[in-house]
Amino acid sequence: MRRIDQETVQRIIDAADIVEVVSDFVKLRRSGANYKGLCPFHNERTPSFSVNKARNICKCFSCGKGGSPVNFIMEHEQLSYQEALRYLARKYNIEIVEKEQTDEERVLQNRREALFALNEFAIKTFEANLHDTSEGRSIALAYFRHRGVSDAMIARFHLGYAIDRSRAFIDAAVSAGFTMDVLVHTGLAGQSDRGGQTSYYDRYRSRVIFPIHSVSGRVVGFGARTMRSDKEVAKYVNSPESEIYHKNQELYGFYQAKNAIGKTDKCIMVEGYLDVISMHQSGMENVVASSGTSLTEGQIRAVRRFTDNVTLVYDADAAGIKASLRGIRLLLSEKMNVKVVSLPAGEDPDSFAQSHSASEVERYFSENEVDIIAFMARVLLSSVDVSDPTARAKVINVILETVACVDEPVKRQEYLTECSRLLDVSEQVLLRQLNIFITRRHEEEYKERQREKARSSLDNGHAAEQFPESGSDAQAEAEASAPLLTFSENRLEPYEKMLARYIVRYGMCYLFDLTAEDGSVVPGSVFDLISSELKIDGITFANKSYAGIVSIAAGLKSSWAAERSLFAARLDGECKAMIEQKRSELAMKGGDMGSIVSAESKLVAEIESYRQDKLEEFDASYLREKLVNSDDDAVRPVANELVADRYNLSKIYDRMGGVESERDQLRILVPRAINELRAAIVGDMITRLTKELSTLPASSSERAAEIMQQICTYKEFQRKLVKALGERIILPVR
Repeated sequence: MRRIDQETVQRIIDAADIVEVVSDFVKLRRSGANYKGLCPFHNERTPSFSVNKARNICKCFSCGKGGSPVNFIMEHEQLSYQEALRYLARKYNIEIVEKEQTDEERVLQNRREALFALNEFAIKTFEANLHDTSEGRSIALAYFRHRGVSDAMIARFHLGYAIDRSRAFIDAAVSAGFTMDVLVHTGLAGQSDRGGQTSYYDRYRSRVIFPIHSVSGRVVGFGARTMRSDKEVAKYVNSPESEIYHKNQELYGFYQAKNAIGKTDKCIMVEGYLDVISMHQSGMENVVASSGTSLTEGQIRAVRRFTDNVTLVYDADAAGIKASLRGIRLLLSEKMNVKVVSLPAGEDPDSFAQSHSASEVERYFSENEVDIIAFMARVLLSSVDVSDPTARAKVINVILETVACVDEPVKRQEYLTECSRLLDVSEQVLLRQLNIFITRRHEEEYKERQREKARSSLDNGHAAEQFPESGSDAQAEAEASAPLLTFSENRLEPYEKMLARYIVRYGMCYLFDLTAEDGSVVPGSVFDLISSELKIDGITFANKSYAGIVSIAAGLKSSWAAERSLFAARLDGECKAMIEQKRSELAMKGGDMGSIVSAESKLVAEIESYRQDKLEEFDASYLREKLVNSDDDAVRPVANELVADRYNLSKIYDRMGGVESERDQLRILVPRAINELRAAIVGDMITRLTKELSTLPASSSERAAEIMQQICTYKEFQRKLVKALGERIILPVR
């Protein structure tokens, strides 16, 4: 695979809007100047995922994941840097200019890329088989026509066909350069070992194909229905688990339905592929299916990013309820609002959608949705003998166990009141039994947490075998042999982090006047101050990511100067045009000469202020944009972390000017952060020298005197730092 050239990379980064990118995966709601939604990286019930449009970044303040549009796509879709850029290029219709990949880069080509590439090849092959072969048209296309699937739906869901030959697809894929290992891994090829001989065959031959897309639209797997009448052949065959396909996280039709789910604020769940397709064809596009598996936490989590409201479509019998009981309880425990629709006898979503108009289907659903608990009570009670107290008690317990999964007290109380009415049992009796089930549920959850903790402890135990505990002989030996002035990365990390943060957020902002070697005075930036002060003391960052930020920033200084000159020239042209336009407007208004001159002076001052603001904005954002989109995997995530703000200054304070921003205080904050790092290093030196002094034998008096002199020197420097820091010093964490 070839690499994208730098000019194209910059076009992609400039075009990618973080709100648009994240909205493909998460339902966002405006929250002040930002947007908020449920984090797509971990399971949560209260939104902690924040999207900042102005800075073009996102951040979860619970799990910490997020970043720029590129970083978000890399994290969410588990893509490499180059793959994420290609994803965004497709989204924004940017033509990619590439350069040839080196031999080393070809060797490092990601296995995931091969899996995705094979699936893309497969979907095109299966679609061609359906439309361009006589077998596909006579068997598979005829089947879809018989089931009432329109050409538009065949294209929308990329339906296809695998022709009835044992190696037709394998031969085509191998000819295209794919290996048997990848073919078997994706499940597109089967493997047979007989008599010591290994043979391969097309796993989906003579089957219609239903591609399964991720939420971003990439093909991750396939469902395949046989076209043979042989009863011994499995009716459906699905893709196996792989690096790119996890069936407990994917919902069939979710990619095609996600926009409609967000707009309607509701997700309708059915069971089969054709149920989804027919419902979409009827005009109800907010429909998905669990692809033949019971509903899982991962699938519910995917839906919750877009809506809290779910409608289940079930057969109106007790067997259907019991089969879906675990899924129902999972939905309720995840704070979903769950309703259910039962179709007329003998109907399923496919047949119902085919036999009714779009308006009839929509009206039926809106008129027949009922709450899940009420539905369960009615259906389950109707399936038992009302005169059998044991059977009734079992049904009541099933319903109460389900209510126990509801965490919101008000909703749980409403359910309890409704159950009391439907079951004809007093609320107090039901409450006592409900509390038993709630307690049991919490006990099970506690046990599961303990089991998880035990598993984690076991993993840590293995790690302890490789990395000795503090105080072990191995560690003591390592410390004894370590160079005296090797500082702990962990101790210095908070101080290095603060300086790296100032570089990422304000690196090229003007801070002071710098005297050049020729005696001239030139403007110095935040980065200039930090880098020059650290250079004077011979300090380099111990943390590799922060050191990488400094290195990249140093390399960008010359490009910043050139780009700033171009930006300033364009800005000057814009400001000049604005002045001319405003002058013309003033002349049109007329008035006495004094008022015109006064208005013109005010106008020039306002536009000059606008110009300065734009230049400062360019300086502040330059390093930030480069670093949060860097192709360095060690620098990019750290830069994204340093840019994110959990809280924003209130607009009221902003308008009133009552609070100075961090940027306003950089002249104080940056020098202080430099001195705090110095103080941490000096404190570490004093500690190490003191430790060495205490372990010296009595015969080493010369070395002892040397160490004491060094300690005195460092303590004097420490006193100066204390004074510079305002009698306050932050020493390294021990």
